[in-house]
Amino acid sequence: MWWTVLKIIIIYAVTVVPLVLVLKRLIDLNSVFTFITENLSNPLVLIVFLLSESFLGLIPPDFFVIWTIKFNSPFLFLTLLGVLSYIGGIISYLIGYWLSKRKRIKAFSERALDKYIIMVRKWGGAFIIISALFPYSPYSMVVIAVSLLKYPLRLYLFFGVARIIRFIVQGVLYLNILNFDSFFSLLH
Repeated sequence: MWWTVLKIIIIYAVTVVPLVLVLKRLIDLNSVFTFITENLSNPLVLIVFLLSESFLGLIPPDFFVIWTIKFNSPFLFLTLLGVLSYIGGIISYLIGYWLSKRKRIKAFSERALDKYIIMVRKWGGAFIIISALFPYSPYSMVVIAVSLLKYPLRLYLFFGVARIIRFIVQGVLYLNILNFDSFFSLLH
């Protein structure tokens, strides 16, 4: 199992990290995120997050995790982000289900998502959990691949709960790293 996890991490490092670096050169995500959080109301920011999580994760969720620091109860908003991401995953699953009913679109989607389909076939629920937990993972694409394979919805819903856990854990790490007073008070 650990060897499988290590292989997945290596695959992510080889495929996702270069993609993120290229996209950072093409699109200034900091400017996009700053515009969203400074010009939109909090409910609209949450809607943008839900849409991003539903449609290919267009904006890295890490920005939204850092955004929660501005609130008096960041853990409440981290949990809300986790739940919205979980709902976004369900929407991605439904998109994949819809795609699977259209032969030409399904064939194109399967070619485009081939590497994720192979990983889902090989590792199943473990791959869903890993893609749900790791930052910069193409979670919505993995979920679309899952549904194209007609992976049982109930199992996806079970393994997808890891997405909620990811936001809480990531938020705790970000909050403790960014707020040193809180971090050191936890040590006492």
